[in-house]
Amino acid sequence: MKDNELDAVYTQLCRTMTELGPDKTALFLARFALLAIQRIDDPAAALRIIGDAAEDMAG
Repeated sequence: MKDNELDAVYTQLCRTMTELGPDKTALFLARFALLAIQRIDDPAAALRIIGDAAEDMAG
């Protein structure tokens, strides 16, 4: 994915979360993650992405 495509996708993700509102954001992100994991179709890759996303977030 090119930088401009990544930016467009991320922008749409943010817009969708804004439209849904804060009370639905967590559920939306959970659904998005499950759908993305299905599309990735590679357990090892999905686990690496989960680790990458959590990196430096533990408080």
